[in-house]
Amino acid sequence: MLAQARTDWAGWSGHDPRLVVVDDLLDLPDWIRTADRLDVDDVLHVLARLGSPTGGDDIAAAGALVWVLLPGATVVAHRLRDMTPRIDECVAAQLWIEVRSFAWERRRKVAANIVMNLRRGVLRDLGAHEHLRAVDPTWAHAVPLAPEADLWRVLDAKAAEPLAVEAEEELAELLSWAMAHRVIGEHDRQLLVGLAEAACQVAVPRSRQGRSGLCSRAGSSVVAAQHGISAVTVRRRARQSMRALAEAYARQMSA
Repeated sequence: MLAQARTDWAGWSGHDPRLVVVDDLLDLPDWIRTADRLDVDDVLHVLARLGSPTGGDDIAAAGALVWVLLPGATVVAHRLRDMTPRIDECVAAQLWIEVRSFAWERRRKVAANIVMNLRRGVLRDLGAHEHLRAVDPTWAHAVPLAPEADLWRVLDAKAAEPLAVEAEEELAELLSWAMAHRVIGEHDRQLLVGLAEAACQVAVPRSRQGRSGLCSRAGSSVVAAQHGISAVTVRRRARQSMRALAEAYARQMSA
């Protein structure tokens, strides 16, 4: 696979100039060690797109990305080596899954995201529930189902039903619950609602702004003017409130 990737490198570079940083794929790791992080992310993002089933679906490109990410995967395997004597196999399998399923359409930091998800995936497969409960409450409470389980038919039927609750009603219910349990205060609620409204008004591109657009500079400036505080304060308070909501929800789910 690596030999095929070396052969295809010139063709890939011809179609995307971001790859014109080395003449030979084997020189890429040395270039990565000294290059600017943004430039590295650009190169890895091209490989991620080429190797994704939703992109180029090129197995050789996926293999090239796996090879480049081996140092990070090796660190993960070393740190988790006491969990199983087959840690190398677990990490290798999960690394391939993460590379092939990387969401290149909405994510830019390829190495950081893949290595982080790699570690979580290995822990999940090894049943490290105590660790997952801290870092990923959703997976910690997940229950595996066989493909023929009756619950899948129930879930499919429910998915086909129209939503019973509008998004605005669901948000209002969540914020009311949070205020009743003193997770956030009235001023925090006003800031969050104001940021959501401002994000819609100024058409913030959610995929490229903090917190899905809620902490964008444009939106926070509008809310800051309305409340007579700085935009920095608005973003800080909003991040604190959303963090508190997420933590409270995780505790509620695990109760």
